[in-house]
Formats: sequence, structure tokens, C-alpha cells
Amino acid sequence: MVKEGRAQLGFNLRDLAVNLPGAFFIYRADDGKILFANRELLRITECSSMEVFIEFIGRKVKGLIAPEDYAEAVESCDQQVGDSDDAVAHMVKNPYFGEIYYVILSPKPDQK
Repeated sequence: MVKEGRAQLGFNLRDLAVNLPGAFFIYRADDGKILFANRELLRITECSSMEVFIEFIGRKVKGLIAPEDYAEAVESCDQQVGDSDDAVAHMVKNPYFGEIYYVILSPKPDQK
């Protein structure tokens, strides 16, 4: 991309990820390992740090989903339906991690 034709936004990807007003995370499709969780997800789960978050959920996406909702959530992701009342997910192929999901969570009315 030619530099003179490109606008300078004044923020980087880390700024965007940390300061987005919604909770989101990224996880590997093959084993459910969470690769990234933003600050808002930590707040919603009442975790003071990423280390506490990992300890709380066990590093896997399954730790974020109520047991009674897990089968439906996996099926929704596998079918690439993409959205529900609680989340929007999108799967992409990443050259380093393979198939990964980007997930945005919708807060419940009492969490807003």
C-alpha cells in the first residue's frame, strides 16, 4: 500500500482491542483454546487480570459457556450460523493457528 494514499488513524490494533466497548475473544476451533480475550470480557467475568481469567475458565471456551448451552453453542459455531441472542461468531483460517473463531458477546440487559 502506498503510504501517501493511506490515512493515519492514530491508534494501533492493541488500542482497538483493549478499548472496544464490547466483550470479545478469539479461540482455536480444533481444541477450543482461547487465544485472546479483551478487557471488557475480563470485566464481565469479574476477573482482575488475564491470569485470573485463565484460571477461572480453564483456558478453554467451554469454561465460558453454561453446560446446558454448550452443545447448542458448538453446533451454532460449526454451522457458521454466526449469531444468536448472546453472541456473534465468525470463523476464519489463520496461517499460524488454523481455523479460529472471533466471538463478540452481547451483554445481558443487567450487564450494560
